[in-house]
Amino acid sequence: MVLPTKLILSTIHLVLLGVLLLLAGTSSFQCSSVDQATLLAIKKQWGNPWQLVSWDPVANADHCKWTGMVCGGGCSGAVTGISLPRLNLTGKVPESLCDLPSLSRLDLSYNNLTGGFPRGPLYNCSQLRFLDLSYNAFHGVLPHDISRLSPAMEHLNLSTNYFSGTVPAAVAGLPALRSLILDKNQFTGAYPAAEISKLARLEKLTLAFNPFVPAPAPLEFSKLTNLSYLWMGDMNMTGEIPKAYSSLVNLQMMAICENNLTGEIPAWVWQHPKLKYVYLFTNGLTGKLPRKITAVNLIELDVSDNQLTGEIPEEIVNLKNLSILFMYTNQLSGTIPASIAMLPNLRDIRLFENNLSGELPATLWSLPKLIILDILNNGFTGALPTKIPENIQWLDVGNNKFSGSLPTSATGLLVFSAANNLLSGELPADMSKFAKLTRLELSGNQLTGAIP
Repeated sequence: MVLPTKLILSTIHLVLLGVLLLLAGTSSFQCSSVDQATLLAIKKQWGNPWQLVSWDPVANADHCKWTGMVCGGGCSGAVTGISLPRLNLTGKVPESLCDLPSLSRLDLSYNNLTGGFPRGPLYNCSQLRFLDLSYNAFHGVLPHDISRLSPAMEHLNLSTNYFSGTVPAAVAGLPALRSLILDKNQFTGAYPAAEISKLARLEKLTLAFNPFVPAPAPLEFSKLTNLSYLWMGDMNMTGEIPKAYSSLVNLQMMAICENNLTGEIPAWVWQHPKLKYVYLFTNGLTGKLPRKITAVNLIELDVSDNQLTGEIPEEIVNLKNLSILFMYTNQLSGTIPASIAMLPNLRDIRLFENNLSGELPATLWSLPKLIILDILNNGFTGALPTKIPENIQWLDVGNNKFSGSLPTSATGLLVFSAANNLLSGELPADMSKFAKLTRLELSGNQLTGAIP
């Protein structure tokens, strides 16, 4: 009997479909079983730590449900990520890690891993995009051929270890990098600014807290126009903040604190449309605060411990999102502008150790989110308010020239220091209105009467 052509073709299609499904199932099984075997090898090389007790095919045959596993990709059961932070893991990085062919993300941060940079285990991870080895005890010099890491590498975090020597110029051989995080190590010498500046996709760069040789802020970094996060604190930087950094149009966080910078804060800092966090404290910066302040997205501004002079400009009112204002330990003079009360998000104002004077604007006490006000060691005069708003928890007005009587109510205060002023009269009779107080400093005044 001759079968109809359509029936023959239909039968062939079904057979082929069955073969394909069988092959897919076999491939999936092989992929899954190989990765599981690799994970067991990794566990053994780590000394079978108790933290990986869930890595047990008898207790759970699905390794994708083991601690720290991320599976995905085109192969069912393929391990694409291992995330094992804060598990107190010790020893060295296992050699078998890169036997996981689909591994693209590895997070071993906040452990106690030791040894040199694990080039052997990592150089064969051809798909690796995310590597976080921060907060461990790795040591030694970074390899000169670190560019042998996966060319797909986007995130390299080596923060807070004991790496030493120079930062290798070969980091420029990782062109896909979006974040290069090298802070809090023991790197010395000169860092490869020219090479780093070639990483055009870089969005986050940290070199802070390394004893590099003293050098100016590198002009080359002005080429990194995708940067949104730049941390170069405590790394022996000298000279001025480059005006060329105005090209960093996507910058949101800039910390160039605890260095030896001099000169004025460039105008672009005060006018940058995207900056949210600026930390320039503990340098030798000079000059006056500008009148043109249009960095409307600023949330935290810390220019403390410098040599800034002049007055706090009224134009500070433009910083509507400002939450933290630190200008302490400078040489600022004049008064606190009344417009400061038009910054509704201010919660922490520290202006101590300046030459500020005059009376505090009455509107200052109406800031709804203000928690800390520290104006110690200035020349302020006038009276303190009768009632300190409940939202204020820390108030230090010591070493000024305030006169009149003490506030009679401060239900939210934890710390109140008004030592060395010209305050007079008696202590408030009802101290229950200061119920949360943990510290009270009133020495060096003209107070009288009994202690209630």
